[in-house]
Amino acid sequence: MIFSLLSFALPTLIHAATVTFPPTVGLGTSDVQYTSSASSFDSLKIPNVNSTTYEWYYFDAISDDGSYSVVATFFVAPDTAFPFTGSPTMTLEVLLSIQTPDSDVFYLNGEFATNAQVTTDGDGASGVWEGTGLSFNGSSDMSSYEVVINSADLMGVTGTISMQSIAPAHYPCTANEAGVTMQLMPHVGWANAIPDSQATVQLEINGQNVSFTGSGYHDMNWGDIPFTDAVGTWHWGHGRLGPYSLVWFNGTSQDGSPFASGYISMNGAILATQCSGVSVTATSSGFDIEIDLADEGVFQAQFSTDHELLSFDGVYFRWSGSLVGGISGDEQYTGSAMFDEFDFSS
Repeated sequence: MIFSLLSFALPTLIHAATVTFPPTVGLGTSDVQYTSSASSFDSLKIPNVNSTTYEWYYFDAISDDGSYSVVATFFVAPDTAFPFTGSPTMTLEVLLSIQTPDSDVFYLNGEFATNAQVTTDGDGASGVWEGTGLSFNGSSDMSSYEVVINSADLMGVTGTISMQSIAPAHYPCTANEAGVTMQLMPHVGWANAIPDSQATVQLEINGQNVSFTGSGYHDMNWGDIPFTDAVGTWHWGHGRLGPYSLVWFNGTSQDGSPFASGYISMNGAILATQCSGVSVTATSSGFDIEIDLADEGVFQAQFSTDHELLSFDGVYFRWSGSLVGGISGDEQYTGSAMFDEFDFSS
């Protein structure tokens, strides 16, 4: 059933750990959490999403050679708050895109849910976007996540994206700890539950099997004002290079102020999660990423934008491609990465 704005209901607490969202935008104010707590890392941060607030759960996986990828995003966001969700009143969209070697974008689809439930257990979270066939299940310690796609009739896709974490969770400037900021820039929150994982993807798309293994990733974003009012530019990506797991961000707010975040773990131990000493520079073939690790040296990597996966209105792009690098002067490695870019600066 699709509710009108006149018959909306505020999110209802089913029990202490579960929140249910109606399919349409809420009215009234929204309390937004930007300071971390001792638990519930992956919980929803906005109990009532109105016309100017948004949040989403994001999952992706990319094969080691970069030729396969899948992205699943679970939104609680009207397009008045996040401009690519397709409706000013409907909030519960899921977007699914799948890349294969035969075509950069083999499959892209979006559907709206009739309602959604998110349950927090320890630090992990599980969610169901009812009516779409898509859901996700997270363990209480965030060591594993699985996205389940059971949407043969609606989206033509069934299967799973399974992740076993190999890199500890973090916030923009710190590791997972209580009492720290979760703001990537003013009015934009970010919590990265799985910076890297061993991922196994098994899908059937309109009768065609698509299966691969590689690097899996999961985070969540949220904000208390429209995304385009907060963000000027946005360059975010993640990948794996030999023993290193890498996540980077470099961007500006709408007033031009710069913000950055860099995360590196090695064999499951964090080397850095910091908001200074990070630069991302565009090149003719992609981007150069540099993270100053102080006494550990400088981590340098080059990301090649081999496959353009999405492009919206000249302001949003997604790429997959190869990643080459390591700590300067040490052994260099190759791998694959995913990268997103927004540009609302003009």
